[in-house]
Amino acid sequence: MKAIEFSYKDSCLVPESELKKIGEQLKPAIKKIQQALMQGYDSPYASLNLSTDARMFDIVRAVIAQKKSLKPTMLIVIGIGGSNLGTMAVHEAVHGKFYNESNPEITGSPFSQNGAKIKVYWADTVDADYINAIAMLMDAELHKGNNILLNVVSKSGTTTETIANFIILLNILKKHRPDDYGRYVVATTDKDSALWQLAQQEHFVFLEIPKNVGGRYSVFSCVGLFPLGMLGVDIQDLREGARSAMPEYTDANIFDNPAALSAAILATYAHAGKNIHDTFLFSNQLESLGKWYRQLMGESIGKSDRQGSRIGITPTVSIGSTDLHSVGQLYLGGPKDKCTTFVTIKSCAIDMNISYMQDYDQLAENIQDKQLTTIMHAIIKGVQKAYQHESLPYMTFEFPESSVFYVGQFLQCKMLEIMYLGYLLEVNPFDQPNVELYKQETREILKI
Repeated sequence: MKAIEFSYKDSCLVPESELKKIGEQLKPAIKKIQQALMQGYDSPYASLNLSTDARMFDIVRAVIAQKKSLKPTMLIVIGIGGSNLGTMAVHEAVHGKFYNESNPEITGSPFSQNGAKIKVYWADTVDADYINAIAMLMDAELHKGNNILLNVVSKSGTTTETIANFIILLNILKKHRPDDYGRYVVATTDKDSALWQLAQQEHFVFLEIPKNVGGRYSVFSCVGLFPLGMLGVDIQDLREGARSAMPEYTDANIFDNPAALSAAILATYAHAGKNIHDTFLFSNQLESLGKWYRQLMGESIGKSDRQGSRIGITPTVSIGSTDLHSVGQLYLGGPKDKCTTFVTIKSCAIDMNISYMQDYDQLAENIQDKQLTTIMHAIIKGVQKAYQHESLPYMTFEFPESSVFYVGQFLQCKMLEIMYLGYLLEVNPFDQPNVELYKQETREILKI
């Protein structure tokens, strides 16, 4: 299969000589990552081994088969941050945003599984109105006599928001299934966590997150594979995409390594004080992919470096062409404090033609008898030319198509990019010490 195409020449505005110099700096990091691929889960780079873990994959597939046999009509993923953002990103990239509203009985529907489809909801906030809406949908589904699944995901097993939502939704499940509610719960957590122990006590199925795999790097673990498999995503293809990317994205030659190249470009601008990175995705269904990357960068890079200086790159997410009409003026005419990564798709699964209608050329010229993809590509090229005109740095990742294979490639590329970027900025890309501050304060307040 083809690979995602990365382009940066004549657009990133960083001299090749500078990139070559950074490539030399990165060689120890690349070597360390190459070595980590032979160490299994016994290194901070543990997540890079997830796509080749056959034992874990077999366990996940067995649980998927077991839970599908219950014929559930609804899945509620209870998790926050790294516990659900990757799953949402893959699901929406493959199935789109109207998955729950689509009709699986339509011929050729990608959501059909022998005429059945599992709806999905994400309990990722303690916003009472939002959780109440999910609770009402869940209660109504159970009242009809249908089965639902709860997948509670927390690496620590003690995440305040996740456990609060789990208790609320579990009590609804208990009301309708008082004798066997445990059959409809899957707990995904670290081995021996408090949630793990509860799962054993309650006879829930539990799936283990490897200790050294952080939440934001966990999409290829059971965190993402179980719910995605339940929703009909080809998780084998997702893993194949990630695996296929590894030789290129761990190449010692920076000019043959898009993950290292993009990290080098971002580091160059961060050191120059341009510490905003906008991921501009020209596909509505890739929006959650942008949000996943926003957490990956924000939580991995925003912290103190080895000298104790607070550094970071602020990640923003834009959707094309929508946000050209909201922040396009700022990007093109505002301060030059950003580096942009465009993410585009070469061909859509289905295109739409604009039929010719007499007298409508006066509304918008030169669009009739063209396809929407043609117009989108013209807009993308127009935006890139405008960026060049204003000397605004950018790079581009182009998917051949929006398939699960290429989504897997992109996820793996970006995880490696952040690991390289952490090395260049002298920060640990695997911890998040300051996030614990709000958690500690919240727990103290709740004691009152």
